[in-house]
Amino acid sequence: MSIALIICALVFCGLSVYCLCKANYCACRHAGECDNPVSQYWLGAIVAALLSLLLSCAALHSEKGTLLWVLMMASCMTGAMLSARWQNLKRRCKNAFFPVAQSKP
Repeated sequence: MSIALIICALVFCGLSVYCLCKANYCACRHAGECDNPVSQYWLGAIVAALLSLLLSCAALHSEKGTLLWVLMMASCMTGAMLSARWQNLKRRCKNAFFPVAQSKP
């Protein structure tokens, strides 16, 4: 039973990080255009993080559950940051070898 709760907590932790990344992307790339989705993504990130915290605390009691939740959130955020860094590096490498055609004036 506790393993199922921990797996569900991990799923909600990943969902929280996904919503957080989507909110940051939308706020940075489309500032002013998507205010409503930004608030929805922030709300989704907060609710998913709280559900993850509650599930991990229910599985392992409050102290160990909180430590597990912090570890899961840090792991998911680290994975998201590494993935974003890899995508950015890949995009820069692709642009270096295949530059976008410049329009001539």
